[in-house]
Amino acid sequence: MPVYDRLVGALSRVSECVALDLRRVQEALGDLRDVNLYHLRTEVPDVPDVAASDSSRVTKSYSMAVVFAVQAVGLRVSHARPSSSGLVAEAEAGYYLPSPWAGDAAGELLRRVLQYVSKTLEVSVLAEASEGAEVALLDGSIFSFLWYWRSRLREIPGSLRFSGDRPRRLRDIWREIVSGLARLPKAGTVPVFVAKTIMRSYYVGRLLGGEASSRLGGRVNDLVLLYALRACGRLPRGVYILEPVHISSIHEMPRPLNALDPEDSRYLEPLVPVTVTYVSLSPAAQLYQVTLPGKWSAEELVELLSRLYPYSHGGYPDPLRLAHRYSKLSSEEFRYLLLRL
Repeated sequence: MPVYDRLVGALSRVSECVALDLRRVQEALGDLRDVNLYHLRTEVPDVPDVAASDSSRVTKSYSMAVVFAVQAVGLRVSHARPSSSGLVAEAEAGYYLPSPWAGDAAGELLRRVLQYVSKTLEVSVLAEASEGAEVALLDGSIFSFLWYWRSRLREIPGSLRFSGDRPRRLRDIWREIVSGLARLPKAGTVPVFVAKTIMRSYYVGRLLGGEASSRLGGRVNDLVLLYALRACGRLPRGVYILEPVHISSIHEMPRPLNALDPEDSRYLEPLVPVTVTYVSLSPAAQLYQVTLPGKWSAEELVELLSRLYPYSHGGYPDPLRLAHRYSKLSSEEFRYLLLRL
């Protein structure tokens, strides 16, 4: 694999920019407010049955069409009764005939549609796998599942075809996702969203204050700040959560969710308020953002997440790790499947 000096130089400049941003964070820590932590219990008397889901999607471009596939897996894991554990799988496939003049818009359209279909399948298999489970784990923040693409696209074009029956409007697919999530709590299952990356920060302004966060100019998100706090010893390397933040109404949610028309907003209502926190499940692992519907106190979160600790000795929930592994479909595997058909 050829590596040229220009690439090495570009990466070196990126490294310098990252180091500069981290130094700015370190300087801003002088204005840090108190960080309230709540330690999790690592020994609990009863461990709940847990469900988890994840999906993968892959595409293969040919001269006349793009063939795609989405595969989702839902797992039920029982610590007390391993024999009751099980797996549910679901998939979708299809092809897209982009217009010659569509350009980059064709790729963007397909990406959006596949993102929505992936979330639909994840929620569907989770609903089946979580029957009787107390907790349902989802990969990503609640906002990544609720995200609403503002677009003039009303109908998915006829040139994009699925193997099964799917709604032909992005809006209808979005409603299917949100409705499926809202049914989980009604069935007695707590949906817990665990995110490795974040779409919005909730702790930078809270911990640093407005002036210090303004000086950073948006260069820092929650995860960068928490990494810096750990590096300088202001955050311990233990098992704990941060004091939760509550999003009390739809108007406080990130755009465009806070500006939907009333017809779509009512789909969000069962999932609001939303609780946001960060959890450290291992001294050696990164912190993860946890979001879940409802207004949860710190004590309630400690009780819930402590009961999940037996599934998370590696620092990340094992059911989610397994769901990711079992749903993964590589480009090479997809190409082989297509060749065999």
